[in-house]
Amino acid sequence: MAIPNPESKSPSGEGTRNVPRPDCFSGGDPKCLDTSLDLFFTNFCNIRGLRSNFNFVEHHLSYTKPHLLFLTETQLSEATDSIPFSVPSYFLYPHFRSKAGCCVYVHNGLTCSRAHALESSEFSTIWLRLNRSPKAEVPLAFCLCQFGGPEEVLC
Repeated sequence: MAIPNPESKSPSGEGTRNVPRPDCFSGGDPKCLDTSLDLFFTNFCNIRGLRSNFNFVEHHLSYTKPHLLFLTETQLSEATDSIPFSVPSYFLYPHFRSKAGCCVYVHNGLTCSRAHALESSEFSTIWLRLNRSPKAEVPLAFCLCQFGGPEEVLC
């Protein structure tokens, strides 16, 4: 099991930064940065309405460029066309529901496919198969479970 490097976290806890190699003491020299780390950036947000907050989603994806952005409570009906919510350099996997719903923005640099057979119609779920290399396939599950009214949302 890989142990996360605490130095890879930024002081604010958001994102990561380059980590100097342990055998190098020149802090700003790009030759001293550890390029062996295979960093993977994921972000999550309970958006509470994708339509009303889409400009924030676009801004976030454009400037932070995460590999994956998971959004819950998209609050769009099942019949909603996803094209108006497209963002350049990202593929959108939607599972819209009027009082719940979720979606995932996947950076175009990743090879990913949706596993519909694993999804349940009872819950807002998205299952993805992420191929990180020719030999590694990583299943990802993303779920927003809703029991009763919208005030009883559990993640």
